[in-house]
Formats: sequence, structure tokens, C-alpha cells
Amino acid sequence: MKFIHAGDLHLGNPFGGLSVTPDWLTDKLQSATETAVHRLVDDAITAAVDFVVLAGDLFDSTTPDARAQLDLVKELERLATANIPVYIGFGNHDYVVDWQRLPTFPKNVTLFPEAVTTYDLQTQNHETVAISGFSYTQRHITTDQVAQFPMKANQADWHIGVYHGAVGEVGSGNYAPFNLQALQDKHYDYWALGHIHVRETLQAKPFIGYSGSIQGLDKTETDAKGYYMVESDGDELVPTFTPVAPITWVTTSLRTNRDLSTVVQYVREQFAAKDEFELITLELITEEPNVLSAIVNQQLLAQFVAAAQPTDMFFIYDIQAQTQDQQMPLPAVDESYWSATVADVFTREQLQKLGLKQVTDVAVLDHFLNEQTLQELQTAVQTQLHLAQMGDEYHVD
Repeated sequence: MKFIHAGDLHLGNPFGGLSVTPDWLTDKLQSATETAVHRLVDDAITAAVDFVVLAGDLFDSTTPDARAQLDLVKELERLATANIPVYIGFGNHDYVVDWQRLPTFPKNVTLFPEAVTTYDLQTQNHETVAISGFSYTQRHITTDQVAQFPMKANQADWHIGVYHGAVGEVGSGNYAPFNLQALQDKHYDYWALGHIHVRETLQAKPFIGYSGSIQGLDKTETDAKGYYMVESDGDELVPTFTPVAPITWVTTSLRTNRDLSTVVQYVREQFAAKDEFELITLELITEEPNVLSAIVNQQLLAQFVAAAQPTDMFFIYDIQAQTQDQQMPLPAVDESYWSATVADVFTREQLQKLGLKQVTDVAVLDHFLNEQTLQELQTAVQTQLHLAQMGDEYHVD
């Protein structure tokens, strides 16, 4: 028996965290998730899987745009042509407000209703499979959903649970909270979980875990993204991760003492050979004061953006400065003092006191009160302090 476990496609959701994107990159980003789904379907057809399970958040909202809906239906129709059933549960992002307003899915698609429901099928090798799951009909579910799942079906060779939710205490979490023991007590052969965008195994045998998102959509969703190809092996169902995302977010450290006139060309040469496209946060380790200054003032990033080409298989969207020794002691004052001072100054409370409380624009507030922004501010200030120390030697402003 063989099937695909995937989830969190988030079709229709744009990439986040990119302040500048050339036109050629915008086109690539817009088609990335669709490309990932297309690759998954290609693999399903080639492997002749018995069925596909999609564990929630196919769309990023309850009102996905026409392009996202059309693309998904087109891929599901390809699976229908190959006689591959698909089982779909909707999650907290694409929860069903009105079942009549859903796209018209092909006949090979089975949608889990609001109440936990079990469907039976027979594989090509005449094995019987029971698949139990549910769909969200509101953004938040705090009730005990696991209790609604039946015990493993004795008449089935395999029983699979499809669950979109998070580990937590029932009644206190918003996303169908559950505990691992409750899932174990059902004695299923496999739990296909959705909601968490990072691959995570809660239990290896029988498998209980998340396949993660199919395409990372911001810099927090790093590394390869894809799905699980699940195959029977004796009395076990064993998942194997298969990457399909055409774009990967990565953080790369590079050490160089090239000067400002040659550093861009040098760095670009290091990333010339890539099989898949990468969005790169570059940690540049250098002692060159002009390069450090250009990083802090966003000048070096602007040079990389200007140098980017449509034929590139990478795009550097963020640069962080690091010195060779990581931390350079400031004169006459212990480094721990500077680090502690910077950490104390750049907090949400201090930024509000320094003037942010006068800002009413929600987007601006969200940006500056974001934990990542606070960290970036602290790093930038520490780099400026290092540059100030180096100024006496290198005469840099």
C-alpha cells in the first residue's frame, strides 16, 4: 500500500519578508506553490499511489482567489484521470463557511465534513483502508476532537487518521488541541497531521507526525519543503520525505576580506551553481570596515539587488554583518556591558517610550514590534559600535 501525506499548501498566500523583488523574481514567487503541487501530483501519478491525503489549509483563506482555486482543481483532475482518490480536510485558514461556495472538485475527491467521519477504500492490492478525519467550519476549535475519532476498525487492514491541529491542552488551545496519548489510544496505523509548517515526528511507530508545509512562504520556513510518501513495510506504514518546493529559504555564512569594490562579484560567484532557487540571508563575516558600514546602511544589499539577474538561481534579500571574531571588545568597556545595554534599549517598551507610541499606522507598528525586527536592530547597533571602535584605526565615519 502506498499513499501521499501532505498539508498546508496555503495556495494564494504571497511570500512575506521581501522588501524588494525584481519583476522576474515576482513571477517566480507567484508560481512557486503551484509548482510544488504540480510536482507532488507528478510523483503521485508516477508512483501510482493508492490515494492522497491533504491535511488542511489547502488555501490561505476562506475566500481564495480564482487562480488558486483553478490551479488546485486542475491538479486534482490530473489525479482523477489517473484514478487516484484524494481525501481532504479543511483547516483553520480555509475553514468552510459555506459548503456550496467551495470549488467544484472532481469525483475522485472526498471532503471530510465538520464531524469526524470515516471513509473506506480498497487498494489496488485489495487491502482495505479506513480513513478518519474532519474539517474546520470556524477559525478556532477548542473542543476535544480526538474523542470523536473511532477506535481502529477491526475489519480494515490499515486505519489512518487525518488531523489538523496542535499539541496542547483541550479547552485552552485554538487549533483542535490534542495530546499524544489520546492519539495513541486509538491504535491507528498512521496519523497524518497538518497545521505545523515544520516536519515533526511525534511518534515514529506507528507514525504520528506533521509533513510540514509544501513551500516555505517566509524566512521562518527554512530548509527543504515537500510531502511524505508513505509505504507499507510488513505491518508498518513508513513515511519518506520528498522535497518538491522550487524555492528554499536559507541562511548562509560566508567569510571574506574582499573590499567593497569586489565583494559583490565574489559573493555572487560562490552561489552560481544551484540546482533549486534559494532566497538567501547572507551572514557576511569580514573585517573590512567599508563593507561593514555598507551592510549596516543597506548599501551593500542594494548592490546585490541591482546585480541580480533572471538567470540566477538565488536572490540575496538580507545581509547581516559579522566580524571575524564574532565579537570585538569595545575600548575600556567590557563587551557584556554593551550587549546588555543594547538588549535593554531595544525592547518593545523602550521603543514605545522613544516615540513609537506616537505612531498610529498598524503596519509600521507590526514591523517595529516584531521580535525579528528587534533582533535585527540589536545586531545593527552592535555592528555600528564595532565600526566606531575601528574608526580610529581605519578613519571610517
